[in-house]
Amino acid sequence: MNRLRVGYLHVGRERSGLRRYGAILADEAASRPDLEVVQSDIGDRGAPWSDLRRAARRLRDVDVVHIQWKVADWNPRLGGLPRLEVVLRSMGRPTVFTLHDVYAPENRWQRTVTPEALGLRRIGIAASSIVVHSGEERARLAGRVPDAKVEVVPHFVEARPALPDRATSRAALEVADKRVLTLLGHVIKRRGHRLVIEALRELPDDVYALFVGAPLQGREYMVEQFKEYAVKQGVDGRVRFMGFVPEDVLEQVLAATDVSLSPYRSMSASGALATLISAGRPIVTSDLPQMIELDAMAPGAFHTFSPYASEPLARAIERALSVATDEPDPHVQTLARRLSTARIVDRYVGLYRAAAHRSLDA
Repeated sequence: MNRLRVGYLHVGRERSGLRRYGAILADEAASRPDLEVVQSDIGDRGAPWSDLRRAARRLRDVDVVHIQWKVADWNPRLGGLPRLEVVLRSMGRPTVFTLHDVYAPENRWQRTVTPEALGLRRIGIAASSIVVHSGEERARLAGRVPDAKVEVVPHFVEARPALPDRATSRAALEVADKRVLTLLGHVIKRRGHRLVIEALRELPDDVYALFVGAPLQGREYMVEQFKEYAVKQGVDGRVRFMGFVPEDVLEQVLAATDVSLSPYRSMSASGALATLISAGRPIVTSDLPQMIELDAMAPGAFHTFSPYASEPLARAIERALSVATDEPDPHVQTLARRLSTARIVDRYVGLYRAAAHRSLDA
């Protein structure tokens, strides 16, 4: 079989999830003998036009290009559409797009003339394939891009080396005598920090929550608001806001965790959830459609709760704590294997080859 030349166009801030997602796919693809990988970088959303053109032209000779799309990382003005247009014209190759942060429009305005809608319209025309991470996201795109181009490929879960010693990690984090809940990711309203604070009131005093992740730029006030709310709920001594932590501290947190939390009120895909799956601890989630889809891949991996209220969340946490041991949860491990980076890249390679063949037949 001829080697397929695949280009990966990276975009976004240095440590952004969008950039990291594309880089991990590219590294896995580069390990395969039947693929030749070319990577190019257009920088963050403020990069000059000349950098966009230069980066895109580096990919003119590949068979297919993979681009990650998230409006906020490309440029929220006009949905990054002018920047995307420069890239597509300078590159001129078949393109697979992966869409991130796919939410349903709430009205006709959001469906037709917002920056995101304009960007999606252009992608619908240009793309060979459009990838989303769940059937729920595919449904949200109905009527916005050609359905025949949309493919569902779940978010990968990275293979995680052995975590550090559990007892040592718990001592280092000063939680040796606690049952530790971990909520990972940016501090945003829909992630569920407030609900966890409320649920702590209904759980024994030795249950302790670690909130790992920083607020978005310009929303630093949210951390103080949640801290004040914890005081009002009488659980401020059982919550720790850790902010952004380096990788070695994150490894300690994952090792110390008894139960992982993902109580989203609403969501698209979640890199934070993928990280929690990789750690292998019991996971409590809300019953959003995306969670149901993932749990169906390895029944029992998630302890879901409904309705979205503190009491059902507390009961789900109790169930998860009752089965938590020092060993990884076998259901979560099964889910991690089925979402491995290698398996997900297998799915993408099929899309790359199909896009390249269609281009040759055109």
